[in-house]
Amino acid sequence: MGPSKELTPLMKQYWGVKTVHPDKIILFRMGDFFEMFHEDALTAAPILGIALTVRNKKSGDQTPMCGVPHHSIAGQINKLLEAGHKVALCDQVEDPKFAKGLVKREITRILSPGMLFDPDTLDSQTPNYLCAFDSESLAFMDSTTGECFYFLLTDEQRKKQLFENLNPVEVVYSDYQKDYFQKIKPETWSGVISLHEDLASPKSSSIGSCLRLLSYAQMMQGETVLSSLQKFEERDCDLKMHLSSKVLRHLEVFSTYKGEKTGSLFSAIDRTQTAGGGRRLKSWLLFPLTDLKKINQRQEQVSYWTQDIDQLRALRKQLYHVGDLERRLGKLSLPTTHPRDLKSLADSLDSALKLHPYFTRFPSGSPGLTSMTNLQNEIDRALVEEIPNQYREGAFIQKGYRADLDELIELATDTQKKVRELEEKEKALTGISSLKVRYNNVFGFYIEITNTHKNKVPTDRYQRKQTLANAERYITDELSELEKKVITAKSKRVELELEIFLDLKQKAMGQMSELLTLADEINHLDVVSSLAWLALESNYVRPQMISEGAFEIEGSRHPVIEQFLQTPFVANDVHISPQQCLLLTGPNMAGKSTIMRQVALISILAQVGSFVPARKATLPLIDQLFTRIGASDFLTEGLSTFMVEMQETAEMLHQATSRSLVILDEVGRGTSTYDGMSLAQSILEYFLRKLKSYTLFATHYHELTRLEGRYPGQLLNKHMSIHEQKGEIVFRYHLTDGPALKSYGIQVAQRAGLPPEVIRYAHQILSRLENGSSAQKNTPQMDLWEHQIKNAAPELESYKVGSENQLGFNKADPELNQTAEKREKLTNEQTQWLTTLKSLEIQKLTPLEALNKLAQWQQELS
Repeated sequence: MGPSKELTPLMKQYWGVKTVHPDKIILFRMGDFFEMFHEDALTAAPILGIALTVRNKKSGDQTPMCGVPHHSIAGQINKLLEAGHKVALCDQVEDPKFAKGLVKREITRILSPGMLFDPDTLDSQTPNYLCAFDSESLAFMDSTTGECFYFLLTDEQRKKQLFENLNPVEVVYSDYQKDYFQKIKPETWSGVISLHEDLASPKSSSIGSCLRLLSYAQMMQGETVLSSLQKFEERDCDLKMHLSSKVLRHLEVFSTYKGEKTGSLFSAIDRTQTAGGGRRLKSWLLFPLTDLKKINQRQEQVSYWTQDIDQLRALRKQLYHVGDLERRLGKLSLPTTHPRDLKSLADSLDSALKLHPYFTRFPSGSPGLTSMTNLQNEIDRALVEEIPNQYREGAFIQKGYRADLDELIELATDTQKKVRELEEKEKALTGISSLKVRYNNVFGFYIEITNTHKNKVPTDRYQRKQTLANAERYITDELSELEKKVITAKSKRVELELEIFLDLKQKAMGQMSELLTLADEINHLDVVSSLAWLALESNYVRPQMISEGAFEIEGSRHPVIEQFLQTPFVANDVHISPQQCLLLTGPNMAGKSTIMRQVALISILAQVGSFVPARKATLPLIDQLFTRIGASDFLTEGLSTFMVEMQETAEMLHQATSRSLVILDEVGRGTSTYDGMSLAQSILEYFLRKLKSYTLFATHYHELTRLEGRYPGQLLNKHMSIHEQKGEIVFRYHLTDGPALKSYGIQVAQRAGLPPEVIRYAHQILSRLENGSSAQKNTPQMDLWEHQIKNAAPELESYKVGSENQLGFNKADPELNQTAEKREKLTNEQTQWLTTLKSLEIQKLTPLEALNKLAQWQQELS
């Protein structure tokens, strides 16, 4: 909706702004409110949950509008940003009292999800990244903390992975980069895109993506924002363990499958005392180290704090009072900085600087430490304890900070005393005991006398100012002079206090480099000490890290599950040699997935530099971690559960190395039995023959356990022990040598609450299948699989990667080919029966209806 033909001066002013920023919601300051008009109002009202109205019904102006009070604008802006909109603040830039005609208004800030109005509304432990890219780099900036870094890389898949893991809220790119962005953009990303062509001056960096972010930040929030940013740091993703977003999701590193933080690895191990420490711990979990020296350095620091629990407890108590030093620094560059932000910064500094004996970059007596201490002392000396919300009315600088201000404070605050003195004087002179000297914003100071005493008013000194029903109000020369002095003093006091505030802010901004370094020191100290506290609290052990070799974990535990159990967690020993695979069998709920996950999580924790939940651990460095645990349908993308499973497995087969840890759980279960078993064996043998990764492979295809004879010492059968008594099973959650004897699926189904008649009938069917009585015409599944393996062996012995006979099951097994031919020669009756079976809506059947259907088909087939 554009401007109408006849516009008022105010709306002309509005459209002058809107036409320059058509893609943003304009918040237009009008008195105590920020108003929105036309399409902006129609868009914003439902998001903000406020009433939509029109400008002036009486005059026929039906322009849609809505508004929010200026003092509560922060929360409303963030609602708009969260909804994916950009916002431009058009504020009054002159005092309405002195305006000649229309008040002058200008855009004072442009806001987007990556350039916020108020960082306090964010999740304190989650970064708020802006991202830019080019063909050779990927850069990130968090304007709320000053964090800036980039990766030099050309691989598009790696960029896509980093993009997905770091999850920027906004991406900035040039128009010519649109097509390239589609190549590196994760399918699930739903942030904001901003086109920006300019680059900052090359003096600040030589990386194009970094220069674009700097230029964009400057354009959005002005030159001052640059002073609150760190220098861009290059990070090498090749020196980190590669964790894809799928792996992070499967292992529930940051959130559970339900999207909840509670129950995640991060939630289970987070003992940080500051928000900055929490963000640093998240970063460490995203990028575990592969540099043995750096891992050992972190372990040494964690170990140091485990040696003296009293010292550790005192440190954590002090860290708690530091608060979010990074984001408090980030607020200094904003035009909305409040004196309370300076006060909060001083409080953070007071607590942080007491930890200086533990700093590595600020030794005692260093100039940086001295200057920060002086800054903290000056802010504390200047600001009062309770700073008023409306600080532009003054009264937030302490008496005694500056002599010239003290004089104004005394004159302004002694007004009441002077008024009382004048009132008593006038009472004595006039003889009117009820005479009162008062003040209001409209008339200023006045003397009020009731009509009863009108005849006593000294007309030579008193000048009538206002007539009321029961009284008259007067002014005198002396009272006018007092009023002038008081108003002048108040005005000068406010002006001087604001000047002092801006001076203090500039002093803090001038020390931004040291202050950001201090925040970095605090974050690091918080993380290593929190990991020490976790180790003591949860009985973790320092792992011995080796460049290569075997996983040797004694008494391993799951770091998350053990915190929710009422009984002690059943610990297990795990040994995996290089190129070795543990093949896990056993029923659902026995603990196969748990033990695989805990090995993966222990590897992540160890390479973060943390201690691990075990009695003893020796661990090799892992370059990549791959998982295939469970699946969820991606129906909106047209992908079935099985397709997702195969895509994720394909990713492993293409990228895994001999230094990778691979977790595979029930691969092949999403398709028919023969297809599934064939794929499972093919995938398993691909790892054993070619990739030779550290592998944990859980399956219900017990036929695969026979492969142990073909790969002695490389494939080890393991199972989770079960105790069975009188048809009931007890899970022992203990990892045991050898394959499971059976799957116990019916017993698990019985525990899940299936009706007794279903369980009884299932037992009957299983008994017939196991006895082979129901399949005289067809080869039993177990025998067929054994036959396939036997016949496939010569073919597999000559297997070479990339050859035509690569794991060719049909070629290796003539019987399977014959079976496939038989399937193609179905009778019309069989085809009709299969069609009926395929169209059956199982979910809508009751158990009894399902049993009746089975009985009917059994009778027809007999």
